[in-house]
Amino acid sequence: MAEPKKALSTPCAALEENLVLYHYGDLEGAERPALQKHLQNCPGCSGYLQDLGTLLPLTVKTDLPPPSFWNDFNRELRHKLDGAAEKKSWRRALAAFFQPRLVPVFAAAAVVALALTFTIGKGIWPTADLAENDAAMMEELPVAENLEFFKSMDLLDNLDLLESMGNQGNAA
Repeated sequence: MAEPKKALSTPCAALEENLVLYHYGDLEGAERPALQKHLQNCPGCSGYLQDLGTLLPLTVKTDLPPPSFWNDFNRELRHKLDGAAEKKSWRRALAAFFQPRLVPVFAAAAVVALALTFTIGKGIWPTADLAENDAAMMEELPVAENLEFFKSMDLLDNLDLLESMGNQGNAA
């Protein structure tokens, strides 16, 4: 069966701090002999000092992991260092990028991109087929740009006509 926990001794409240200092050997001056004399007469303070002697060393006791922990740690560390030291070539990185499980993903993304390009791009990019009105306008556009030139050509035609008419009138 489990043993019941032993109750800690209760020291005099005014001397509790001095008892801790006395335990560590840091109590100096006139207080040390006075405390030693008090310990002879006070069972609470002497019991507290004994409890400090058993409990305080336990607080500084180190908790070292077992050797199996260090063996496992060494093995894992070596594996990680070996993996980091192994340098992957660009061919391996490229091959890893195009693994068979990723090919359908890239194919689906390409199909979606093409479908969006053809459906959305249809309204954005002009087509090669011109409407009939556009074709007629394209034919008349050079004439409209050089309208002044063609007006002067008509005037020259009229001038030739007048000269030929004038030559006919002079001959008669």
